[in-house]
Amino acid sequence: MRGIYKRAGLALAAGALALGLAGCATESAPVSDPSKGDNTQLAYTGAESADEQSFDTVTFGSYQGQDITWLALAEENGKTLLISESVLDAVPYDNTAEPYQWSVQSPRPQKDVEWATSSIRTWLNGEFLNAAFSADEKGAIAATTLADTKNNVSHTAATAADPSVHAAEETTDQVFLLSLAEAKQYFANNAARVAHPTDYAVKQGVYVGVASNDEQPDGAAAWWLRSNGYYAGYASVVTDDGYVHGDGYRMAGELHDGFDDHGSELKSTLGGNIGVRPAIWVETSALS
Repeated sequence: MRGIYKRAGLALAAGALALGLAGCATESAPVSDPSKGDNTQLAYTGAESADEQSFDTVTFGSYQGQDITWLALAEENGKTLLISESVLDAVPYDNTAEPYQWSVQSPRPQKDVEWATSSIRTWLNGEFLNAAFSADEKGAIAATTLADTKNNVSHTAATAADPSVHAAEETTDQVFLLSLAEAKQYFANNAARVAHPTDYAVKQGVYVGVASNDEQPDGAAAWWLRSNGYYAGYASVVTDDGYVHGDGYRMAGELHDGFDDHGSELKSTLGGNIGVRPAIWVETSALS
């Protein structure tokens, strides 16, 4: 399916990020780039805006019988950065993670997994890529180099100043997840990060509760970031109220909010009730 743009306009405060069809790379917040990957989740320190934010949208590809609508986050060097408007599926960040169900008594995982070796990266660039896009569409998706940094290290003055301490393995991917920094950079505030799941994602068991102190489910879903969480075996997430949770949740995907489970029955002993919003860099000409 050839992409079709729908212009939504951009409601941003003065000094906020220029998104949609404007480049977003800044000296203070390097981002994933299809030709040069220099993203770091520790770099972005910009203040969030209280203003409403909207994006241009484009239809490109399909998944589980439903066309995929994407938000246009940036355009650079003839390519556009897209993230799915909806949470499309629910899978663990890593399916070899220790499957401890969350409880006060349960031990923290001991095994850490980085984006480079995670099963969700394999799934995105294999099963999802092949299911969602035609051969022509896959040909329009750029290979993106990601040079990430770790979040789960001791943040002393000495380690914070030493980039090598935070360095993670570089990868090249067609489909990826936003990093912690990108989730803050491209979205002006929590409200802009809120995403609702497709019917398929709900059937897969995606969590649709409220991660804050609110018992009433709002229908939005938490979604993974590719950045490690603070602890071993944790990955960062955007909670269903749009908050960027840097400490993260267990990579197995089980999430607990202190109230009743607002999601479906888990489909795996490894959990998998946190959602997925894939991101891609696409040739802009393929979207017109």
